[in-house]
Amino acid sequence: MVTTMRSCGLSVLLLLLFSVVSLTAQQTTTSIRGNWGDMPSSTGEIEGVYVAFLYEGTTGGLLQKQVLSEKGTFTFHDVPLGSYRIDIQRGEVIVARSFVQVKSAQPIIVNVEKEDALLMDEVVVTSPRYADRRKTATSTIFTSSEIVSLPTTSPEKRMESILMNTPGVVPDEDGRFHIRGEDAQLQYVIDGIPVTANMTRIYGSLFDTRLVSSMEIQTGALDAEYGVATSGVVLVNTRSGFDAPSFLRASGSYGSFNTVSGSLQGGGVIGGNLSGLVAVGFSSSDRYLDPISNFDPIHDKGGARHLFAKVDWNGSKDIDLSALFSMNRTEFEIPNGKVNVPAQDQRQVLNDYLFGVRGISVIGNDAVLTALLYWRKGTAEATSGGLSRLETPDEYEKAVAENEKFFVGLDRVNQSFGGNLDLSFQTNWFGAKNLLKVGGGGEVYPLAEFFTFAVTNPALSSSDTVGGDNRLAPYDLTKGGDPFLVDREMTGQRFSGFVQDRLEWGKWRLNAGLRFDYFNLLDVESAISPRLAVAYLLNDRTTLRGSYNRIVMQAPVENILVSSSSQAMVLSGEEQQSVPLNVRSEKGDVVELDADFLLNDYLSLTAAAYGKSIEDFLVKAELGNSGIIFPINLKNGLVVGGEVSTALREWHNLSALLTLSGGIAYGLIPEDGSSPVSAGLIIGEEGYFYSHPFKEEDHFPTEHSQLFEASLNLHYALPGGFFAILEGRLDSGLPFDLVDANGKGLDPEASRQELRSRGYSDDVIDLLNLESERPGSPDKAVAPHGTIDLAAGVDLDQWIHTHARITATVTNVFDTPYLYKFESSFGGTHFGQPRMGAVSLEVEL
Repeated sequence: MVTTMRSCGLSVLLLLLFSVVSLTAQQTTTSIRGNWGDMPSSTGEIEGVYVAFLYEGTTGGLLQKQVLSEKGTFTFHDVPLGSYRIDIQRGEVIVARSFVQVKSAQPIIVNVEKEDALLMDEVVVTSPRYADRRKTATSTIFTSSEIVSLPTTSPEKRMESILMNTPGVVPDEDGRFHIRGEDAQLQYVIDGIPVTANMTRIYGSLFDTRLVSSMEIQTGALDAEYGVATSGVVLVNTRSGFDAPSFLRASGSYGSFNTVSGSLQGGGVIGGNLSGLVAVGFSSSDRYLDPISNFDPIHDKGGARHLFAKVDWNGSKDIDLSALFSMNRTEFEIPNGKVNVPAQDQRQVLNDYLFGVRGISVIGNDAVLTALLYWRKGTAEATSGGLSRLETPDEYEKAVAENEKFFVGLDRVNQSFGGNLDLSFQTNWFGAKNLLKVGGGGEVYPLAEFFTFAVTNPALSSSDTVGGDNRLAPYDLTKGGDPFLVDREMTGQRFSGFVQDRLEWGKWRLNAGLRFDYFNLLDVESAISPRLAVAYLLNDRTTLRGSYNRIVMQAPVENILVSSSSQAMVLSGEEQQSVPLNVRSEKGDVVELDADFLLNDYLSLTAAAYGKSIEDFLVKAELGNSGIIFPINLKNGLVVGGEVSTALREWHNLSALLTLSGGIAYGLIPEDGSSPVSAGLIIGEEGYFYSHPFKEEDHFPTEHSQLFEASLNLHYALPGGFFAILEGRLDSGLPFDLVDANGKGLDPEASRQELRSRGYSDDVIDLLNLESERPGSPDKAVAPHGTIDLAAGVDLDQWIHTHARITATVTNVFDTPYLYKFESSFGGTHFGQPRMGAVSLEVEL
């Protein structure tokens, strides 16, 4: 049956050809060093300053800007391969313009003249709009101006808004996401520094998007240089002190549920070749995580603080150095299900630190060497009623009195010490232009995890109660039990190497690579991953692409020492049977077909389809709604899907992006009748249903499976600096399982009665789709739901002669009720955002 299912999936893959990739650039970066020969001499007679602007060639989005030196020079750093427009302006007047293509990692020298650019080997004058001839990756690019325009009531959560406007991304509870049928285990690369830690709201601090100059999110046809956490790659270029001789930016906002935020950035240039940037920010809200009992939050405050500093030095035309440091702290309350006296008070505090140094050196005329060193540290502490552990009878009594389901305590420390070295150079092998890149890196990551929990509701430790589990009885304080406790430390190692080559033959583009990974934590694992992507330029407006990727994704390290411990084995009991606890890396074969069409100078269309055959498929199970999530491997999985998008750029002051995505993500039931779970701690409602799927089918939906989602973003510029934004989102709903006391699936009316007997109101039940594809199947889903967001504001530049923007935002305008996720017993039911509003102000001096 597994073979049949895979063949069916591949047939569907060939029939599906719908995907979007926003027009974007490649991930290899370089610098553009420019000179404007017509720069007036510094006589004091010229008012204002001259500024060079770098625009992405196809989207027209602003990526970077820099004030020209007195000699008329400027430098743009971390510019990906692709095509661009460079404008030189004084005030609102464009005094020079050129169009260039970046073809390699070799820094580019551009002499911008009034009429055109001086042609170099790596600089080609192009039309303003064209099909991207060089792109082989599936990716979406966001510029700083696009990011700041996304409707949101909290800048802290704008990173989530970016992901929700990326094709193939599905939101889950508490800021978790799924990308193309898999958990969004994203690899962030911040100014070249890899961050493999989970940067979602429940695991760590969200990246402060107020620091972003541009961001690229890659979801398919990944280069061989990227691995480890590879459901997607987020490439972040932060702002720089080179943006202006000196500057000061400030922003603030206030919105519903006492949502408050503020930020301050300052920086500038020292001596022409040294720049610095320092930024601080904060945010807080009375609705930080998703409520679990209704739409109004109960015990749900949270907030974050950020510090970021960056220094760039252009030592010469052949050497660039940069260093950055960031420090973030996030504190939030775990939502309560009801109002108790005394109230349950569970909290988490997350801290993370990052320091990195990167050097780029040009070697000869055709080679670039990049070296990188970095250190990261992340800590997490969870307490219940101010306690992180229980030791005395009085503390036991306090835990039972104050906690609805579980007492939870956690103290986790993850560190990484690592470095990367890579060399890129041009050749003419095979009679074609080549950009060859080789590199390697490694890191050592000490982990320490302390975790304890105890049951405080006797129904949870009784299998006579729906959702209850006898395995929890030894840890039930109401029955004389003692807390479950794990305290472990371990140091892991990770090493990798890669080689990749980009070749050009006429209208053909080939990107081929090979990657090696070595992991050593609980077990030693190693893998070789080939990557191949091909693009064919059918004509000036159409590009066809195809790719094959072997992806090896290491299991997330958060809570992995707890889930693999001997204590966890005792906890899982007979349910675990012979299933090992040590979660392994996911291995997948990914095939993709897509095409880009530039329909005219304003309208573009992208379509693609993909399929994934996966071994040791990574899924997750949560302990109630505690925020403590454990990884699980399924033996085999199949993902098939596609995406379509169309983008309208600056047509009569209107820009728009419409994306349609969808797919299936299935776990496959082994033909021998054994458990689909190959490794991991089988706990909670999700863990139970993964290990006990419906036997009359050869597959079952995983938590990542959503059949359809769509997003729409419209931006209209009005006279006088006014603007209006409309954003829409539609989701068909994530799956869940529902059975009766005998473990059998129910029809819709019986399902409604069963949920009522468990205490759910009709208002909640109406937010569910209780139909099943087959009689007796437990498979249900959250009901389809859609929301509309609106924003309007004004840029005050022409009124007050400095940059300032006021924006008013309303999200979920029609106050549509919906659920992110539903679990039918003691798990986490997560309610979506109600109508919320906010007003923000941004000023730059």
